[in-house]
Amino acid sequence: MHFFVSKGSTFPYERPIPLKTILWIMRCSTLVLAILLFGCNILIAAKTNGQDIRETRISLGLSGKSLETALKEIEQQTNFRFGYRLAEISRFAHIKLPVATRTVASTLDLLLSGTGLTYQQKDHYVFIVPIPAPAPAPVKELTVTGTVTSPKGEKLPGVSIRLKGAANGTNTDPEGRFSIVVPNEQSVLIFSFIGYITKEVPVAGNTSINVQLEESSTALSEVIVVGYGTQLKANSIAAVSVVKGKDFAQKPVVNMTNNLVGRMPGLMADQGSGEPGLDGSRIRIRGTSTIGNANPLLVVDGIYRDFSRLDPATIESVTILKDAAAVAPYGLAGANGVILVTTKKGKTGAPTLSYNGYAGFQNPTRMPRMVNSYQYALLSNEANRNDNFSPSFTDAQIAGYKKTVDGAADADRDKYPNSQGLRDVIQRNALLTNHNLQLSGGTEKVKYFAALGYTSQDGQFSTTNLKKYNALANLDVAATKTTQVGISISGWVEDQNYSGYSDPSSGDANNRYASAGGGIMYQAFRTPPTSAIYYSNGLWGSYITNSLVGTIAHSGYAHNENTQIMTTFSIEQQLPFIKGLSIKGVASYDPYNTYTKVWKTPILTYSADFTTTPYTYTPAYLGPSKPSLSLSTSQNKAFTYQGYINYHNTFGKHDITFLGVLESRNQKYWDLSGSRINYPIDIDELDRGGTAQGELSNGGASSEQRQIGYVYRLSYNYDGKYLAEVSGRYDGHYYFAPGRRYGFFPAFSLGWNMARESFIKDNAAWIDLLKVRASYGESGNLAGGPFQYLTGYSIYNNAAVLDGSLTAGISEVLQANTAITWERAKKTNVGMEASLWKGKLTVGADYFYEKRSNMLVPPSVTVPAEYGVGLTEQNAAIMSNRGVEISLGTNHTFSNGLHLEVNGNFTYAQNKLLQVFETDATYNNPNRRQTGRAYGTQFGLKALGYFTPADFNTDGSLKAGVVSLPDAPVHPGDIRYADLSGPSGKPDGIIDDNDQTVIGRPNGTPQMIFGFSPNLSWKGFDLNFLLQAATQISLPVGGSLVYPFDQQGSASELYYKDHWTPANTTALYPRVSTQPKDYNTRFSSWWLRDASYLKLRSAELGYSLSAKLIRRVGIQQLRVYVAGQNLWTWTPHMKEKIDPEARSSNGQYYFQQQTTSLGLNVTF
Repeated sequence: MHFFVSKGSTFPYERPIPLKTILWIMRCSTLVLAILLFGCNILIAAKTNGQDIRETRISLGLSGKSLETALKEIEQQTNFRFGYRLAEISRFAHIKLPVATRTVASTLDLLLSGTGLTYQQKDHYVFIVPIPAPAPAPVKELTVTGTVTSPKGEKLPGVSIRLKGAANGTNTDPEGRFSIVVPNEQSVLIFSFIGYITKEVPVAGNTSINVQLEESSTALSEVIVVGYGTQLKANSIAAVSVVKGKDFAQKPVVNMTNNLVGRMPGLMADQGSGEPGLDGSRIRIRGTSTIGNANPLLVVDGIYRDFSRLDPATIESVTILKDAAAVAPYGLAGANGVILVTTKKGKTGAPTLSYNGYAGFQNPTRMPRMVNSYQYALLSNEANRNDNFSPSFTDAQIAGYKKTVDGAADADRDKYPNSQGLRDVIQRNALLTNHNLQLSGGTEKVKYFAALGYTSQDGQFSTTNLKKYNALANLDVAATKTTQVGISISGWVEDQNYSGYSDPSSGDANNRYASAGGGIMYQAFRTPPTSAIYYSNGLWGSYITNSLVGTIAHSGYAHNENTQIMTTFSIEQQLPFIKGLSIKGVASYDPYNTYTKVWKTPILTYSADFTTTPYTYTPAYLGPSKPSLSLSTSQNKAFTYQGYINYHNTFGKHDITFLGVLESRNQKYWDLSGSRINYPIDIDELDRGGTAQGELSNGGASSEQRQIGYVYRLSYNYDGKYLAEVSGRYDGHYYFAPGRRYGFFPAFSLGWNMARESFIKDNAAWIDLLKVRASYGESGNLAGGPFQYLTGYSIYNNAAVLDGSLTAGISEVLQANTAITWERAKKTNVGMEASLWKGKLTVGADYFYEKRSNMLVPPSVTVPAEYGVGLTEQNAAIMSNRGVEISLGTNHTFSNGLHLEVNGNFTYAQNKLLQVFETDATYNNPNRRQTGRAYGTQFGLKALGYFTPADFNTDGSLKAGVVSLPDAPVHPGDIRYADLSGPSGKPDGIIDDNDQTVIGRPNGTPQMIFGFSPNLSWKGFDLNFLLQAATQISLPVGGSLVYPFDQQGSASELYYKDHWTPANTTALYPRVSTQPKDYNTRFSSWWLRDASYLKLRSAELGYSLSAKLIRRVGIQQLRVYVAGQNLWTWTPHMKEKIDPEARSSNGQYYFQQQTTSLGLNVTF
């Protein structure tokens, strides 16, 4: 017979009972119940020798049985009945009890030993209950003071002291002293400090505690973020580099991508533009390995996202994944490397409110200087003499320009101006300001982090500016002892403003400014100093149907509004029935919205009449006769769903970790646009424009993308010495034809931590970590665009007249390629890592090799027009990429308290085209062959120098044996080229395309990049800076930068000072002419520059006020600092003053900005 205690009864501990039984008991009469109880008493008396568990004896033995089973065994041998909560006893499923005869009490004592449970008898009912907690001791608060020092006795400022199990804490002051109130004598204090081992110290009634912290090696304890999880760095056998957010959070940089270059090996980046909102760096990981899309995959908090617009102050870390072992979990998206960004989360402790802000000024880094009006006039007349033309300027005009240049009192600045091009219109000291407010803290149950950010950036032109608003909220909740819930909401809103003719939707930032149809930089380089940009009365002029000032400030506007919201919900459940097993679900929804409005007006300018006294200035309009308006809006909604299964357990010295992920991504996109021209009035609304046919238009499109992937990673290590890992992904993507949509991308890696071996531990204890590792695997990269496996069609209007109406037609434009597939990268990596003397010296080195196949290239054959359709691209090209990475780091604290930390890194990567379609003309000419050379290798004519008078006959013709371009009217001072080959493969006395050869390295990613970053701190002062260099990259130069009067434009001062004349035959530039001569502007080695550079990327000097002073006003920390970005650039092999990162040959790009700022960090 079993006794059940129902819920809601007077008994405090129960087991669930059937509802029917409860109803049956409720229907029993008092008489029947009395008889039943009487019968039970008789049975109990007959079966046992007493009614006390201390007297009743039983014989019982168990092995591997549950506690519940044991209690049932006792019930079968006695008339005692047990009451308990199943949740409290079900945890004990493997009970062992030797066979013996004991009292029930003794048996229960043995069964419940170590369970935290006890028993209580009431008659013949026995209740299993938790052992009551001891009565709390009387609270007696203590104030504990002391000093924290290093093993050398150095006092440590800023050490975190936290009360274990509570949120309150404090930090040591600059002298290493602290004071904290604890609730009782049994309290425990936790001391933690970067670079030292965290230490727990019991108070034990002491009011004065001095603590010495031991230095730690971060190589042994650091946890790094990897694909879909984290790993202990010491046990990771993948090629991974990490930079902490604190290393760049205070730098005056708006776009996050510009913070990374030079800070870690393997990452190569260059900033091509300084334009607000469009100034992000182009990033490559380990160079360029494909002729297709070479951009790395960007991931923020585990979800595919762009991180460029995030507030740098909210970033915890940035991790780059480089080898196959690291990128395999990302399958067909990982071949170009992966960048993982982790945002800050809350930590246990009292609420902390902090403010970080700076205000700074921006100026162009390197701006070419153009000739003044006097130099321009002289150079123009020289060019006319060389070309046998009459002078452009009279002596009187030249004298007038000379007076203006010299600043003479009687100079006529309107008639004889001295315009300075860009220097007349660029805003000096453009304002940049950033403000960030953060709140963080939490308990063991709930941790939170929230941040708000605001950025305002003015551009180098008066109509260019950006405002950005950031928000982030991360909440982590321990819903139960085994359930973790995470919620993250972040996003940004960005307002961008430009002039009407600088519409960002019109293309690449630099091309917009260099375009002949209204590009600001094009007009600035083109306008000669003899044409007034501004008149003395403040009005502005024009030059050849365009006005520099009018284009910037009087041409309308382009306005962008971009909004990104990123939301993530996750829940993780530990599964108690298998130790170390958990499951996790993640759902993310990221909507991105854009809105663009472009209002273009006729460009206002003024023309001056110098025949009147005083001069008169007449307004005029350039460009379109009436305004136009275009509007566009778009939305992209990204949905990501992830299901995880994680397992981690140790079996003695064996450690096993398994990760499985099912990931599904779906994106839905649409856009709408509308435009009108010929506005009769200046009202910038869409319905106010022209209504005639051809005056209005609209458009729109929509699309949907889907991808699914199955990820696995199995890691094993034995005693931290022998490491092995297999990982991979089975990926499916909508790009490809049914039956060819899935691919498998596996990876394998091995590692050996020799520092754990006894022969090193016993003989070289100064070696903390000495790990060698190797990996091999495959990853993928999307090639081309979607649906190339289908035939391409085009719709056109006015195809035919049917039933009296014009109809649209359709035509086939591209042949289908049903076999199209992704690029496949086979990656090999061998590396080592070392940490010596408790992290005082760290070393890392890697050798990598990759072979990329299935790259898309146009077919090697052509078809006649009669074929009627274009041939699709083929997965035929093959490229290799190999290189090395090295990183070094050291840190040391000197006896006077000066702390020095130095980190350096070096990356070398060179690719080679192993197979690519090329014509016979290039492949059969060893000098011109692309196969076997680096992708982007620059080919051209080899320049030998200048023609000299000795090369010519008295009639001006070239002497026999002196070769030139056919029919080129060359003269002394023109460029001479080498005759290297002809149709037969031998020199033929003619300069043509057969004479092309390798003249320079690719103009793209440098093949070598260096980074060097020292950090110093001493008595509240801190100083850090970043030097970064790059080499093995070539940059062609051209346009008005080096060709005077190009497209009737201006000339550079460098050309004026160093061009060929009979008195300067070793000049940098050839002789001047009224227009650049074709034979001098041929693409050749003469116009190719070694673009190697050294940059002082950033520098920061700060001072933290004494804690004694600021804590009186409720402030924990207060730091002021000055910082700079892009402070100095040195190009030893290039005299032209342009930024080598811009990849612009003519200097007509939006200049990178040098920024200096003053900042403040306050923590309350």
